[in-house]
Amino acid sequence: MGEVINSGSSPCKRSLTINWILPRPGLSGGIKSNRLIAEAMVRRGHQVNMLYVEGPPPVPPWWRMRRFYRYWKQRYLARNSPKHHLTTSTTNLIPVRHKPILATDAPDADITIATWWETAHWIKDWPKSKGAKAYFIRHHELHGGDAELVMATYRLPLKKLVIASWLQRLMVENYDDEDTSLIPNGVDWSQFYFIPRAKQSVPTVGMLYGVVPWKGAEAAFDAIRQVQKQHPNLRVVSFGSHQIKPEHHLPNNFEYYFRPTQDEIPELYRQVDCWLLPSTLEGFGMPGLEAAACGCPVVSTRCGGPEDYVKDGHNGFLVNVDDRVQMAAKMIQILELPENDWQEMSNASACYAKGFDWDISAQHLEATLLKL
Repeated sequence: MGEVINSGSSPCKRSLTINWILPRPGLSGGIKSNRLIAEAMVRRGHQVNMLYVEGPPPVPPWWRMRRFYRYWKQRYLARNSPKHHLTTSTTNLIPVRHKPILATDAPDADITIATWWETAHWIKDWPKSKGAKAYFIRHHELHGGDAELVMATYRLPLKKLVIASWLQRLMVENYDDEDTSLIPNGVDWSQFYFIPRAKQSVPTVGMLYGVVPWKGAEAAFDAIRQVQKQHPNLRVVSFGSHQIKPEHHLPNNFEYYFRPTQDEIPELYRQVDCWLLPSTLEGFGMPGLEAAACGCPVVSTRCGGPEDYVKDGHNGFLVNVDDRVQMAAKMIQILELPENDWQEMSNASACYAKGFDWDISAQHLEATLLKL
């Protein structure tokens, strides 16, 4: 497993073998974030194995006709699109063709890290040969399954790693765990770099589209329609990994990019004057940080994660959850800024984003894991 390495005059450091345990991967920010920080740990000289459940999600039963139809429609429309964030990696990818992932599927290691509430249950009784156990908490995942089973994972004797300040507070207040380590998400600077630019000739806002209610799509569309009463030519740029739900009535001038490639996403950020993050609860909100890194002022709800990187009045604005009037007002305020003032806010977004770096987060993670 671990060995001692010596890099020149640097202090000796133990090289860890780490098992990262993931559920079935998709295009979610959680999967992407796990891969990026795991790869940063590889750059620090550690051996990382990423185990994940291989294959598409189960087919709904045919008698659940609407779900059955949506499943196959989604599969058909996504046939030529990226499937998930684990197609390639500098880590050692280990696909597992069954669920749950078992201890016998994993190599012996110094550390095993759960990354989702189900995976925490999977590893809790693994033998000592799989190493000390940690749990990367990226959201309060009550939306992801039986609430009692989810909450039980936060009381397991696993070392908690959280990605945002609100999750660290939550672990103390709700689960009496004062020993969590804050390991924030970072920015992939090879993709989401800042290019100074002017406002768009046509006012433009951007947003991630999500189908789950807590992503706040309906509130966002309502707020955007309010903005369009004052700016009828307002353009909306959006992307996501799901088809638009029929019950979601889109605002005018709405452009939707279904499953864009990772190279296309930064160009979408650079087309907008303001990025909208309307969630009711957000573990971190990676698109908001990536947009900020590309120089977008951000209007976000006070939904958790974005409060770590949106500085109210400096690189954007924070509004209360579901306050559509304030969402609209703050978007208008950004869109109507004089050019110099808008560029100052754009520069501030890129500046604040520089504080989030995968290699810095990996350094903190390494220190935490070495203590285990």
